[in-house]
Amino acid sequence: MTLTVAPGHVGDLAQVADALAVSPQVALVTAAGKRVKLPDELLEVLSTVAHALSDGQEILVATKDSYLTAQEAADYLGVSRPTMIRILDLGQVPYERPNSHRRIKLADLAKFKAERETRRKALDGLLAMSDEMSQYDTDSFVRTR
Repeated sequence: MTLTVAPGHVGDLAQVADALAVSPQVALVTAAGKRVKLPDELLEVLSTVAHALSDGQEILVATKDSYLTAQEAADYLGVSRPTMIRILDLGQVPYERPNSHRRIKLADLAKFKAERETRRKALDGLLAMSDEMSQYDTDSFVRTR
């Protein structure tokens, strides 16, 4: 299951985001007047969504067993579609091709993204160490990310 939501009234969303951040306990009140306390996990999700939407970001809500298109996967990783296709063709992320379109499981994509971040942090650490030891000329190095 996936659901994509575009931002709406930013002012209203900002008020909701602020209210969720300030109040440790939030409850839903039904039309019949019954109060239901929101679990912490749901409160965290709602707070994250409200903040992102109030910042003008589009939200994708999906279960881990959902499948994404190549374009949705590229958007999730923050890369272009051709780069995503290259990642898939290199076998770095498993995918299915039930017809002419590639389908990528969100769980596999999340795992790849976490591993990529871990590698990036390790490389940043090595660069910092090298810089401290003056073994690497960073004056001519242009960081793009």
